[in-house]
Amino acid sequence: MELRNLRAFQAVVDQGSYQRAAERLGYTQSTITVQIQQLEEELGVPLFERVGRRMALTEAGKRALPQARELLAAADRLLECGRTEGIPAGTLRVDMAETLLCYRMQSVIRAFRERAPQVRLIVRSCNCMQIPQGVRTGACDLGVGYDMDWNREALEVESMGSYDIVLLASPDFTEPDFTTPDQRKFVSLVTDEPDSIFRRRLEEYLRRREIELDVTLELWSIETIKRCVMSNLGFTYLPRFVAEEELKDGRLVELEAPISGVPAPALCAWRKGRWVTPAMELFLELLREALAEGEILSASASAPAPGPAAGRACRSK
Repeated sequence: MELRNLRAFQAVVDQGSYQRAAERLGYTQSTITVQIQQLEEELGVPLFERVGRRMALTEAGKRALPQARELLAAADRLLECGRTEGIPAGTLRVDMAETLLCYRMQSVIRAFRERAPQVRLIVRSCNCMQIPQGVRTGACDLGVGYDMDWNREALEVESMGSYDIVLLASPDFTEPDFTTPDQRKFVSLVTDEPDSIFRRRLEEYLRRREIELDVTLELWSIETIKRCVMSNLGFTYLPRFVAEEELKDGRLVELEAPISGVPAPALCAWRKGRWVTPAMELFLELLREALAEGEILSASASAPAPGPAAGRACRSK
């Protein structure tokens, strides 16, 4: 039984189609088709059936999947034995929420690169709906972000603390009342994409209070959002640590409202049942150490400037 056929089987399940599995593994779609056919011939049963545009597992496929994952995990562990003892190697893919990546993760990334120079580290900025999906499909090994009902049945999840999310505005902001219900405010919400946890939470609060806004400025960069708010183009809703320096020197102020200061849990996740590689273990260890030392949760530590450690990025918060 060929390991490449088992990897193709796992990839089709995780990616949802032969085409996406081929892209994930760097093959052509026809190669994936042949590999699945070879595996089905060996097992003597069909593994997939088409449901709409997706490939769904047959009952035999559902029984075969956990055993295939177990065999692949064992093969990966065996390969690790041939590498330099005690030194992580290979590739580690980590998806993170932009606010955590830009303002609180530099020390973790720096320490990881120093202690695991043989690991190819790929860090992407993604929103908190994309992160668990990437973990589940295998697009990333670890996901670090804010809880948006992440599926605990498919993911191993570890708490990474809790962060206060606050309303922020310029000192010259003239419409600070976000407590009184049933009002129309001629101000702009400066925010990020619709799938942002912060935007969703705030817009739900405004709907419940029947507070209607004049304009929404939808941007794709936390720094751009902050600069627009400091220029009094509107208000925003972000983790307090994102604006520590600006709050300290008076360029931004925190608005009072029931929603301001409500904590958002942060999590680290990996796919349930998969082998936790030495590189993953080291990254998790560094995350825990940073939390224990208060490097991430501290309200007084200044945030280092974002560095070049991250790989390619997708739109995110």
